[in-house]
Amino acid sequence: MTWNICGHDTAIAFLKEHTQPEKLRHAYLITGPAGVGRTTLALAFIKALNCLKPPAPGEFCDHCFACRQINAGAFSDLTILAPLEGHQDLRIDQIREMQQALALAPYQAQYRIVLIQDFQRATAAASNALLKSLEEPPARAVLILTADAQESLLETIASRCEILRLRPMPVDAAAHCLAEAYQIPPDQAKLLAHLTSGRIGAAVKLYQNPDLLSAYEDALDTLAELLAVNRRQRLQFVESLSRKKGSLRESAADLIAIWLTYWRDVLIASSDAEIALVNQSRQDAIQWVAQQMDFAEIHAAVQICEKALDQLEKYINPRLVLENLLLNMPILGAKEPQKATRNVSYND
Repeated sequence: MTWNICGHDTAIAFLKEHTQPEKLRHAYLITGPAGVGRTTLALAFIKALNCLKPPAPGEFCDHCFACRQINAGAFSDLTILAPLEGHQDLRIDQIREMQQALALAPYQAQYRIVLIQDFQRATAAASNALLKSLEEPPARAVLILTADAQESLLETIASRCEILRLRPMPVDAAAHCLAEAYQIPPDQAKLLAHLTSGRIGAAVKLYQNPDLLSAYEDALDTLAELLAVNRRQRLQFVESLSRKKGSLRESAADLIAIWLTYWRDVLIASSDAEIALVNQSRQDAIQWVAQQMDFAEIHAAVQICEKALDQLEKYINPRLVLENLLLNMPILGAKEPQKATRNVSYND
């Protein structure tokens, strides 16, 4: 494990080489699914560029003043941009403010660095504004973008960056890493590796926040209940969810993403593929659902979840998205003998 990061050895080796001044580029794009380690890798690269006491070329000590400041998000020559709290998009005024800072000479380091997270959420105006910095990069400045996929960005932006694509680790390797590097009990490490499909960052986040894991299980319980009720009760569920505090769009996206892991497992069970299930603790229920539906119906359920997530990303009304999803989801009835669950009531 190099740079204290599990996996991504090829990307790490590439970035280590680019800590050499003659190889350093003005812009990098790190892509991959959420929780795969995009920001962790970017910050490690930034520390390797700025470490005051590197133990070896391309390494960082993680203890010097510069490393500690970067870890704390307080390094004077590092600007980190992300959508503001309460906003879905990265906005043009944030890019313009960043460009003003980027034009200044570094204060204490060799480079002024900007890390822009989740750039797939940039508005069109913000994306076009960033092009100026990519086409005419200021001297001694480095831009690092993270995004879910290269295809989510304007081609004119991606083509001006060195691109590193990160992928989840194999589940067994991820479980080993979680147990060894993060001292997570082996059984729990294996469960988390399966739940997150090998995304180390997502697994650690679940482990450190038990409420998130509880919410994950609650979402699966909710799906089991909804599969057993009629369409009127499903619409009542959406009504109840819409009255809760917080963003309905975010709540819907979280629910549907979890439901998608369940339908993926049902699809695997139906096809008898030799692929490990994500939700292994629900294997019996998954097998039962797979027996109630044919392969085409299960595949359709996967597709409507994927379509719903895409619609939420495109700002379609989240209540309509949820209603449409649930109205098109199969009604299976209760499994016999029925497992004791919470009372199904969506009128609270």
